[in-house]
Formats: sequence, structure tokens, C-alpha cells
Amino acid sequence: MLAIVKQPEPSTLDLLSTVLGFLTGLGQWEAAPLVFDGYQQAFLTNAAKYRWVVKARQVGFSFLFACEALARCYLRDNHTAVFVSYNLDDAKEKINYARQLHEELPLCYQKRLVVDSKTELGFQSNGPSKRVSRIISNPSKAPRGKQGDIYLDELAHYTNDHEVYAGSTALIVRSQGQFTGCSSPLGRRGVFWEIAEQELRPYRAYTRQRVPWWLCRFFCTDVTAAAHEAPAMLTEERVARFGSQDIQDQFESLLLEDFQQEFELVFCDETYSFFPYELILPCTSDLLVLYDEFGDFPDSLEGRLIAGFDVGRKRDTSELVIVEVVGDAYFVRLMRSYDRVPFAEQEADLVRMMNVLPIARLSIDHTGIGMHLTENLQRTFDVYVRPETFNQANKEIWCNDFRILLQQQRVHLPKDRILVSQIHSIKKRLTASGNVSFDVEASGEEARSGHADKFWALALACQKERFGGTDEDADADVHVTVLGEEFDHVA
Repeated sequence: MLAIVKQPEPSTLDLLSTVLGFLTGLGQWEAAPLVFDGYQQAFLTNAAKYRWVVKARQVGFSFLFACEALARCYLRDNHTAVFVSYNLDDAKEKINYARQLHEELPLCYQKRLVVDSKTELGFQSNGPSKRVSRIISNPSKAPRGKQGDIYLDELAHYTNDHEVYAGSTALIVRSQGQFTGCSSPLGRRGVFWEIAEQELRPYRAYTRQRVPWWLCRFFCTDVTAAAHEAPAMLTEERVARFGSQDIQDQFESLLLEDFQQEFELVFCDETYSFFPYELILPCTSDLLVLYDEFGDFPDSLEGRLIAGFDVGRKRDTSELVIVEVVGDAYFVRLMRSYDRVPFAEQEADLVRMMNVLPIARLSIDHTGIGMHLTENLQRTFDVYVRPETFNQANKEIWCNDFRILLQQQRVHLPKDRILVSQIHSIKKRLTASGNVSFDVEASGEEARSGHADKFWALALACQKERFGGTDEDADADVHVTVLGEEFDHVA
């Protein structure tokens, strides 16, 4: 005799006792219930001790980490979640997410917030124990002495990735928490790539999840169909078939290699770049002082200011980089993009810069459409404006100069993903005629996109000064009058 027994449906209390159930049952964001994509649900229900996620940019994992951490702080007493982020701004962002999620929970469920800072939250238990669960968020450094859940976000982009990884795994061994490494790719290098791809050796303890753009409902017009069809397509085909307008815009504005790395989980080959990530990343800092406007610079500067300006062509943007030279070190102080800005407005902004700041040298691309702009600036500012010819001979000089600065760690760069990507995109090749070429990929799909404009503006500013005479002549004092005030600085 066959007996059929109907299983009781899970109670509301049972659902709320799980992370996913708690978040979908009680959680809100900007007064709307939380809704998770399939890959987000898969992550929240993954109970493995070691999780490794290779994901596209902007698919919501920073927010997802904050959601999971907050839910566990509510479901457990004395729980600790530690976020390690690419930079300080990202670290603060996760805390802001968790704080807002807490504030939007129903008041009858809310725990008391007893610690509230830019990098830490503490929630006191409503029970008699009054234990405190914490969410701690730090920029890229290994957590010390804090056992619990550990999240290494954008690990591939850390300068000290192996150090952070080693320090974090040591804490997880004796705890009951989960260890999560998550990042978009950054070349075939580093501990994130090693564990994700296992080309050097197996890492059997880890579960792996891959999240390309077409699994995200904000980027894909038909996630269900794309999940089956997109993997077998070429990049251009799947972008045209399934890409939202945002994804199509990204595809148009990035090099093919960069788009595939940022959004399609491709670990690009390092061997062709003239500036490998191992050279670039140690020169980046989250503590670098950057200014947004010309007027933000202090009245007295420790060093001298030099600038590089790369003139945009067709779809490219014009780029301005201002560098402060202190001793033999180069500090990036301002980066500005001019996207489809009329040349008259670009010229007016450069004139304002020269009038406001004691710029010792403005190196500007005067090839082609930049010639008129350069001549106008030279008439006003004379020797402080240096016209530069973009040919392969000069590019070789500028690239070699910049590589030496990276090797000697004398250039200090912001933690800017676009800048790092553009520096890395420069490749050294031999042409069919046997000459050396320095540029981004110039054939196939990549020919339609940018020319590493930020890098070339930076390289123009950071070039070794060979403008006739000796290097000592380049360090001679020059007397300049700017807006009625006198500056003594080095030209």
C-alpha cells in the first residue's frame, strides 16, 4: 500500500531564519522589497566554507555582501563580518549600504545600533545577553584578530593581494565563518586568478561562481535566453542580441580586451603589455591627494606643476593630467576628461588653468586637430606650452620614460581602474617594416574604440625633459606672473 503524505509548508518563522528568507521577507531598499537575481540567490544560499566569485563589474556584489552581513548580524548573536575592499571609498560604501538596510527594516525587528562609524557598525542583541554583532570594513589590508565571515572584494586589484589573502585565510581556519573572494579579472596574475582558474595547481576547497553581464537583469534584456545562448556567441553578437543600452555603451567605449575583462570574465594575457600590472599596481595609492578643480590647489606647493593634454579624436575624449614633481617623484594631482566638449571650451579651460596655477610646462598633442589649439595657447603662454608630435619615435621615448618611473616607483597614481586599464593596454610591437610600435590594439573590433587617452596625457606630463640644453637647465628657476601674483618655480 502506497501512502502519500503531504509535507507541511515551511512556516514564516522558518523562512525568516535563513539569510535569503530574512532579506526577502523583511528587507527593503528605498522603500521597495528586496529582489535578487538568480546568481545572487545562489550566492546567498551557498553554505560552503570557501567561496570564490569571478564576476562582471557593477553586478551588485558589494550590495549583496552588505545584505548577507546585515542578515547574519540579526540572525546570530556575537557575529562578525569583515569586508576588505579595493580602496577606502569602497569600504565606506558597504557600510552605507548596511546602515540603510538596517534603517529600512521594520522597527519591531530592529536591533539597537550601538556602533556607527564610517567603517564599522555594531548591533546589540535584543536578548538578555546584549551581545554585539559587528560589520567592519577596511581598505585593502589583511584583517587581524577578527574571526567570522571575511569578504575580499575586488581582490585581483589589490597591490598586496597575496599578503591580504594569507592573513585572511589564517583567521578563517578556526572560525565557523565563510571566506569569500570576489573580483572582476585583472590579468593572468595574482592569487585571485590562481584560485579562479587553477592553472598552476588545484584549489579543491573552493566553490566557484561565474557571473558575466548577461546574467544580470540590469544589463541583459532576456536573462533566461542569454544564460543558454550567450556563452556560445562572440562578444559583438551577444551584446547586440542581449545587451541593454548601458552594456552597448560600454562596449562602444572600451577596447574589446578591456570589455571582455571587465564584463565577460576574461583574464587577459599579460605577456603583450608594455606595462604589466606588477609594475602599475605598486605605484597606486588610496591616500594620494587629488584635486577636482584648479582652485582647489593650495597657494604654496611643495613641488612644481607640469601638465599633459591629449586631444581627443572622433569618439575619443580629450584628457588633462596635472602632476606635481617633488624631488624626483611624480604625484598625479588632477585628472580631467573632456567628453564631446567643443574645442573652444577645452581651450578656455586650459587658459583658465594656466592663469590660475603656476604650470611650469603644458605638453600638448598638436598633431592634426590639436594644432590650432596648441598655437592659440602658445601665443598667450609662450615657452610654458610645449607642442608634442604623436609619432612612433616619440611614443617610444615617452613609454620608456614612464616605464622607468614605474620600475623605480617614482610615479604615484590614484587607484583609478580606468587609468590602470589604459596604462596596461599599451603594447609594444614590431611593425611589418621592422619598426617599433607603441599603442593599443589597432585591428579588428578594437580599432573602433579609444586610444588610451588618459595614459598619453599622463605620459606627456611625466616625460623626461629633453627640451634642449642639459637636465640641469630644465631645473632652472623661472619667474612667472599669474593673475597679478608672482610665483618663483621650476620650469
